[in-house]
Amino acid sequence: MPGAPAGDGTGRVRLRVATCNVRELLDDGRALREVLRAAAADVLCLQEVPTHPLAVHRLGDLAADTGLQVVAAGRAGAGAAVLAAGRVDVRAAAVRALPTPRLRARRPVRRRGTAEALVRVVAGAGWSVPVLVRSVHLGLDADERVDHALRLVPPAGAARSGAPLVLAGDLNEGPGGPARAVLTSRLHDAAELAGGPFATFPARAPRRRIDAVLADARLTVAAVGTPDVPGAAAATDHLAVVADLLVPVAGGA
Repeated sequence: MPGAPAGDGTGRVRLRVATCNVRELLDDGRALREVLRAAAADVLCLQEVPTHPLAVHRLGDLAADTGLQVVAAGRAGAGAAVLAAGRVDVRAAAVRALPTPRLRARRPVRRRGTAEALVRVVAGAGWSVPVLVRSVHLGLDADERVDHALRLVPPAGAARSGAPLVLAGDLNEGPGGPARAVLTSRLHDAAELAGGPFATFPARAPRRRIDAVLADARLTVAAVGTPDVPGAAAATDHLAVVADLLVPVAGGA
């Protein structure tokens, strides 16, 4: 993905948000690190990070190897995590569980959750406005996805008094699906706005666009792509999505 300017000269500054489902870190670790370094994200949303007590250290190792720090992760997030670069000011961070049944059709149901961070980036002598970045991994059941989508975004028509929201992750649903419709009624699909949507799954022969960065209308989408790294398909079974968003400077228009 080509670099984007730090700002656009109109009182906005770049925030680069990336998302990647890392499949429990079971694939080629070296390739994954190359992909994430190439993404050069300010904020990185991950899904399917290890949550077992004996494996959680692997997320910290991944962060350290890619120049990032873990700012939101934990069992409540059910594998969702947020990492940030050192240049990012993290104002708050949290993980929370989303309601899921223990069984569906007598089969165990994977827990779902979200990780989020309220962040800002340097803008000249000041800062951007704070942005809430939320990492999500929606489930395989359509009704559950819709329920979780409704919990993850402000109600339609709600006043935009809070921080602009960026929701990024594995939605397990392509454009036109019911949960996607809920999300895009509140947020814009960054790839659609950038004019370059691309399939993200499976990584070796992508056919479905189920990974996305969705952004508040108060943010401008400058570019969307995926890191052009040799052997990237060996890193995990999803392609990473990287979005350059232009964020208002605090006190600006």
